[in-house]
Amino acid sequence: MNILKKILSVLLLMCLFLNLNPAAFAAETDGEFSYEGKSWDQIVSELFELYDVNEENIGLGYYNLVTGEEHYVNADQYMISGSMFKVPLNMLFTEKVGKGELAMDDLIGGYRYSELLDGSIVHSNNDYAKILWSEAGKWLDNENTVYHRYRELIAPYMGVDPENADPKYYENNFFTPKQMITCLRLLAENPERFPGLIEKMQKAEPNNYFKLKEQRYDIAHKYGYLTKGSTLYLCDSAIAYTDDPIVFVMFTDGVNSAYNVMADFATMMCGYTQYNTALRIKAEEQAKDEAEQKEKEEAAESMNSELSGESLINTGADMALPTQSGTGFGLGSVVCCILVLMAFIAVVAIFIKKRGGIRPVWAILAAVFSALALIISILGVNMGTIVAKPTGDPQKTAADFMDSVISGNYDNAYSLLHSYSSLGLENQPSDEIGKLMYDALRESFSYELTGDCFVDKLEAKQQIQFTFLDLPSTEDDVQAKTESILKEIVESRPRKSVYDENNNYLPEVAHEAYAKALSEVLENAENYYTSEGIQLQLVYSDGSWYVIPAQSLIRALSGNTANQGG
Repeated sequence: MNILKKILSVLLLMCLFLNLNPAAFAAETDGEFSYEGKSWDQIVSELFELYDVNEENIGLGYYNLVTGEEHYVNADQYMISGSMFKVPLNMLFTEKVGKGELAMDDLIGGYRYSELLDGSIVHSNNDYAKILWSEAGKWLDNENTVYHRYRELIAPYMGVDPENADPKYYENNFFTPKQMITCLRLLAENPERFPGLIEKMQKAEPNNYFKLKEQRYDIAHKYGYLTKGSTLYLCDSAIAYTDDPIVFVMFTDGVNSAYNVMADFATMMCGYTQYNTALRIKAEEQAKDEAEQKEKEEAAESMNSELSGESLINTGADMALPTQSGTGFGLGSVVCCILVLMAFIAVVAIFIKKRGGIRPVWAILAAVFSALALIISILGVNMGTIVAKPTGDPQKTAADFMDSVISGNYDNAYSLLHSYSSLGLENQPSDEIGKLMYDALRESFSYELTGDCFVDKLEAKQQIQFTFLDLPSTEDDVQAKTESILKEIVESRPRKSVYDENNNYLPEVAHEAYAKALSEVLENAENYYTSEGIQLQLVYSDGSWYVIPAQSLIRALSGNTANQGG
């Protein structure tokens, strides 16, 4: 009886051991991507095959900042870079900050540079970027356009000779993969030269583009997004702080499932780097050990030679030295061991039966159940976590939510939110000015689903392109019109009906002028529309998909007025 108890205890301990040590059975993979024995070109080819990518429509670059390993696809092909240009653009200004020639609080185009840096990198504000390149374009004194002069200034960051550059470099917002890698290398290897820029890139879109799936490592990135007709141009460039830091870039031109291709590329680059870093470190340690062993052997041989006065003959030169090697323990081997243990238990049970112990049937059943538990543990380790498959279409939920927001059906919109009762949209302002802004903002809303909905177990992500009225961009024009209207009021009315005893405008007069100016500006509200890529996150709960509103969506729904600040 005691023997059987001991055997069953051992089996149960093995079950616990297997559950607590899944790494012993893990392969060198990131999900479906394996790196063992594969080159960079091979894993990229697997990515292209997985998503049926036409190589002509994509540009890639990779550089390991430690080893110098470098790879490209269409290295010198000029492609639309979208907002990635904001990296070298801000390198111009942050370098001046590093040299003490510019302060973060200095005004450029009426804004502190710190605001322009944050707005152009973290929030990808195109108006702020235009202020910067317009300012930079004034620094060179030649007959070229402001835009051409700005591109001349950033050329050294891109590894381009401004005087002998390909005409396409100046034609539009084009870069090549090799140029972007050159730019990122310079930034990553000299962060003190461009103070604050990498930190802003680390804050940009923390759950999208290259960061859509890859959350294991700190990544500083700047993405680009542009649609022309039905063609999507999606790109991203990044510094990833893996054990060996890397820089990598992707340009796409009408690639199907571009978001998923981009996300998987980031995961593959980080996984490929980590795998090869481990191999490199292991090889370096082995070489170091061999060198130390050789040094010891040479020292010993030298000492023996000195003691004997002559070189000793190594009679064991051809003798093989014993070496240690790891032994794998596969799933089949484990199962075989379990079956042998079960047979042993059966024999022990029969032996105990003869001595008047427990019944063999119950002993064998106990062994079977223990073996099944052990096998299930092994399968769990090798197959991964079992997750209930959600039902329903998260993309449809995202579309229903946005349709409800735009149509003003807030009851339905809020019923699709997870742990969020209100976005404040149903609270229409009562004052005249607030109502003008509210109505114009509501009128501006439109959206488009872009890319596929990425589903990961009980979570999903859907990218949308959201158009809205950027209220802060109206401020300068409203202010100018207000001053003009106030001037007309002063000229047409008695002084006492305009000013108080301290020569300040009466509150009702200032309010009247501002409301009229705002109304006139908003007659052409479409001039102040902006379009922004926003990621909707969804979660599966209680049999349905629900939207988790991101801060970027809340800010857009407020017309870019929520959470504003320096």
